Amino acid sequence: MSFDHIHQCPRCELKFEYRGELEDHLRADHAPPEERPIDPTGAEAYDACTVRILAAVDPHRPASPAGEIAGRLAHRIGASLDLVSVVPPDLPADLVDAYLAAEANRQPFIPLRTTRLEGDVVETLLSHIAGTEPTLVVLDSHGRRAMAEVLLGSVSADIVRSSQVPTLVVGPHSSLGATVEKLVVAIDGSDDAKGAFEVAAELAPKLGAELTLVEVVDPGGDLPPSEIPESAEVRRIAESVDPPLDSWDVLHGSDVADTLTDHVDSDSRMALVLGTHGRSPGRRRSLGGVAAHTVRHSRVPVLLVSPEAVASRRAAAEDVISRPG
Repeated sequence: MSFDHIHQCPRCELKFEYRGELEDHLRADHAPPEERPIDPTGAEAYDACTVRILAAVDPHRPASPAGEIAGRLAHRIGASLDLVSVVPPDLPADLVDAYLAAEANRQPFIPLRTTRLEGDVVETLLSHIAGTEPTLVVLDSHGRRAMAEVLLGSVSADIVRSSQVPTLVVGPHSSLGATVEKLVVAIDGSDDAKGAFEVAAELAPKLGAELTLVEVVDPGGDLPPSEIPESAEVRRIAESVDPPLDSWDVLHGSDVADTLTDHVDSDSRMALVLGTHGRSPGRRRSLGGVAAHTVRHSRVPVLLVSPEAVASRRAAAEDVISRPG
């Protein structure tokens, strides 16, 4: 096999010049568990779960980090898992089926199903998400092709920003040991951030996760941290929920993205929560500078909440309030 670029093992720190060497390493050192019989009650168990996680996995990428983290989360909280892959133009459907079966075999014994889709990646996946209404979507942000290759580019950015379901993004530097036990919501005074907090507050108990808030304050000038005025915004939002949150923090830094990643990177239990910008001409495919930077550089997954996810949550809340009795 000819040299194309450096191949990083998705499950350890080793790197290889040739993809064949990587595949041999994965088979030898990261072999999946022995095949297990399919639980005949799997479909019933899947449907019975109130929390459902959808992991979009790329058939060009063995041992998907998104699939692994989604499976670990589903196992921890007793959720079901839908492993989804869109057939790429250079692979036959039967190979995609085999890939999905191998990915399913890597998961702990949880209610799961595999779904092979065909068609345009964005439209097909968004349609599947809308039709199945999972609690959480999990995506890789790196890979060679299909969904994974350009999460911060045109294809997968549209998935993240158009989905009515919050999306957990596993970045290129995310630790495979991430457990998503604490949702750290970044507050900046915008409606995007407020909406992300609303969605995260509803999602946290479903994921068995603690909810906390952070706000980045630019120190400016030469004032020492002890003399920088603290913002009242994060405290106000923390006290706006019932019961009020007692976990929040104000961070000092001139670069918001770097300050946020530095704050969360030391704890693999955390996931950083950010709201994405609404659609506008010229920005349709952009995730915004802070979101893009944190996804690329953070060692923990980043939970991105689109305006559509916020609108869906608010509409559901209004529907509950308006019901008689």
